[in-house]
Amino acid sequence: MRTLNPIPPDISWARRLATTTAWFTLAVLMPITLPITLPLAALYGLFRRDRFSAARAILFLTYFFVLESSGLVVALIHWLRFHLLGLSPEGYENANRAVQRWWSRGLFWNALNLFDARVSVEGLDHLDNPHPAVVLCRHASTLDTMLPLGIASSPRIFAYVIKAELLADPALDYVAQRIPNVFVRRGTDNPEAEIQKILTLSQDHRDRFSLVLYPEGTRFSKTKRQRLLKKFADDPERIPIARTLTHTLPPLRDGALKLIEHTPDKDLVFIAHRGIDELGSMAELFSGALTGAHLEVKIWRIPAAQVPRDPALIPDFLLEHWQHINDFVAATAPQLASN
Repeated sequence: MRTLNPIPPDISWARRLATTTAWFTLAVLMPITLPITLPLAALYGLFRRDRFSAARAILFLTYFFVLESSGLVVALIHWLRFHLLGLSPEGYENANRAVQRWWSRGLFWNALNLFDARVSVEGLDHLDNPHPAVVLCRHASTLDTMLPLGIASSPRIFAYVIKAELLADPALDYVAQRIPNVFVRRGTDNPEAEIQKILTLSQDHRDRFSLVLYPEGTRFSKTKRQRLLKKFADDPERIPIARTLTHTLPPLRDGALKLIEHTPDKDLVFIAHRGIDELGSMAELFSGALTGAHLEVKIWRIPAAQVPRDPALIPDFLLEHWQHINDFVAATAPQLASN
């Protein structure tokens, strides 16, 4: 028997032993230590007058490790059903996909609720549209990695392009590799092989799912933008792009460009968002980056027939729409100097 993921899994049992042990240990220790850590965090919140962000963060991290460990137990049960009881490959995929959706939506919505944040979405029907698409999402926060699954109102089938560093999360390591997703390694000596993995995934179940990609390649920050400006200072083609995009990073990575070129049957969906830019990592939950935030999301869809597939035309087309994302963010964000 086999799973339906066309990409060979990236399995390291040493990694899995270390991360799984750590996650289950924290899932036990964090609830046990709440009688000590929570009052201390509440006192800190009184001093900071930041709406008890540290206490909220401790509660969320406790929930995070308990949820993930629970998901790992469910994943083990599905594995046993598949290998010992003869569950079909399709049934195994569907079972693990349900775990992925439950896990993502649980983290997304409970994070918003616990930190008294709210979300408003314009154009959700474009994401719910059942026609297969390449979904290009702005990346500025840890939370936006769960955005498509979190806000989709129907149990849509999404496949993700995920950076390999996130294999350190055992929930992703086990479950996300059992279903059509791909983990890519950045900065390798063989980037063509990583792009080929993305293209292979895009052709699998082509009538069933949409493929989610974060074409900036990393989370936006002012520091990263300034780094790009210095890097492209002597590049007459790239420096104007880097200067124009004041609140996003250029999306012109080879993976995104090749994906658009080689998926002529798929629509293109863009997801812009603002309001959680300060949440670059879990640690920033303690500083109030999510407390009381308003996550605003705007989504639009370009039918497949209107998307250029000529490699010479794709960059300008993609930049035009990425400029719309940048302008959406800049409408309420503090203005940055363009050079």
